[in-house]
Amino acid sequence: MAAAVLLEQIQTVLVVTLDDPDALNTYDGATLKALGDAWKELDRTAELRVAVLTASGTRSFCAGANLQSIAAGGFSDPPYPELAENVSVKPVLAAIEGFCLGGGMMLACGCDLRVAGESAVFGLPESRWNLPAQWLGALGRQLLPAHALELAMLGDARLPAKRLYEMGWVARVVEDGTARATALDLAHRIGQMAPRAVRHFKELVLASNFTEPQESLARGMEQAVDLMSMSDTAEGVRASLEGRLPQFRDE
Repeated sequence: MAAAVLLEQIQTVLVVTLDDPDALNTYDGATLKALGDAWKELDRTAELRVAVLTASGTRSFCAGANLQSIAAGGFSDPPYPELAENVSVKPVLAAIEGFCLGGGMMLACGCDLRVAGESAVFGLPESRWNLPAQWLGALGRQLLPAHALELAMLGDARLPAKRLYEMGWVARVVEDGTARATALDLAHRIGQMAPRAVRHFKELVLASNFTEPQESLARGMEQAVDLMSMSDTAEGVRASLEGRLPQFRDE
């Protein structure tokens, strides 16, 4: 199974597409490596401000690891748990249609906002097959523990997008077939925001899972000093007073 990941740049947005719909966009080690490389490309390319992770077709976003690859020894080591959380310093959105199962939820965990078609279904079948989910702590930080355990311990459970929205994990539930377009629209809107402010705010929110309140506040004050020293801040104030869109340069 070759790495089936497509990259496309649309203005300031990097679109990353899982492209193996006949296999429900499952992945092997090569696919995960390609995804890791894509997130590194996002971080090091200044003109890219945001990314969307999506998949070909509407039947499946990602049904997890390719079982044939596992049977053939394609996952001798636990694969890339770092893809489950904060994959980039820049914002990443997931556009989910159809199945989002097992490692598919891992990939969606690594995104900051998740947009799902109304017929999308979510589940963690690993406990049915004695497969690892070494990334599950990331899901436990994004959901209430009881909700994460409902998915993890009931390997045959399939929860609808509406339920994941109620849990606070899915940001938007949209008409089937429109998740990609909705995520792209949100990404373009985020791309118009001040890029350093967006990165700082993402860092602060995600770090709150691991830091004490006073430490978080101190980091927020450091960010404030940094932002107030930027020419982008002066541009933002001028644009607001002049009733126009700001032209941010990340300076």
